Amino acid sequence: MTSFFYKDQGTGPPILLLHGFCETHQIWDDFADELAKNFRVIRPDLPGFGRSKLPLDPFTIENIGTQLSQWACKLKLVKLTVIGHSLGGYIALAMARHNPELFAGLCLFHSTPFSDSLEKRNNRNKAIDFVRKNGIEPFVETFVPSLFYLKDNEFVPFVKRLALGTQIDTFIAYSEAMRDRPSYEGLLIGFNSYIMVVAGINDSIIPKSVSISAGSLASKSELILLENTSHMGMLENKMKCIKSISEFTLRCNNG
Repeated sequence: MTSFFYKDQGTGPPILLLHGFCETHQIWDDFADELAKNFRVIRPDLPGFGRSKLPLDPFTIENIGTQLSQWACKLKLVKLTVIGHSLGGYIALAMARHNPELFAGLCLFHSTPFSDSLEKRNNRNKAIDFVRKNGIEPFVETFVPSLFYLKDNEFVPFVKRLALGTQIDTFIAYSEAMRDRPSYEGLLIGFNSYIMVVAGINDSIIPKSVSISAGSLASKSELILLENTSHMGMLENKMKCIKSISEFTLRCNNG
């Protein structure tokens, strides 16, 4: 079974933080420190990012979700509240399809259960071609500021540093896996655990309307809309996100 580098801190109800595309577990550093005052917080590097190895064979989002689910079982994690940022949300959904019993709750954090539109798939193909020709750095210079409401946000250099550590093979493999991932609408409609959708009102990656639609799918769901926030709520609106996730985790474990 695949092993993952991960950080594990705090005690209490467990929260699994899954980072997004071109990130590592470090995107959650300050966020995790706050949550760990009341919860056990586990945050892995997804395969191919940070200190976790990229699978040798071609893979899908479903494959990665199955690996994460098996890894969580090996660590004897139960009643997990899983917070998936963007790509991490897609993987969390795949985990839930593989092993829904792991979950006390699922938070799509600037993420969506819907598959890519034709336009989005074409844009991923263009990004793959661009990075093959030009490398990661010019892509990062444009991509990272687009994730923020304020393009001069103080955390832009930090996120750029994380993104620049992404290997080209990892970039291509995950871009293809995200492009080809299935819809998880049906999974959410039938999901028995709690769901929370956290969305930035100013998110250009996942529009507010998409998040509102996602938040209406499950019977036990809630929607948190963040003002003056784009795609990086853990950095742009940290304290509101921590409060929302803390309250959600307690509800998942006591409800």
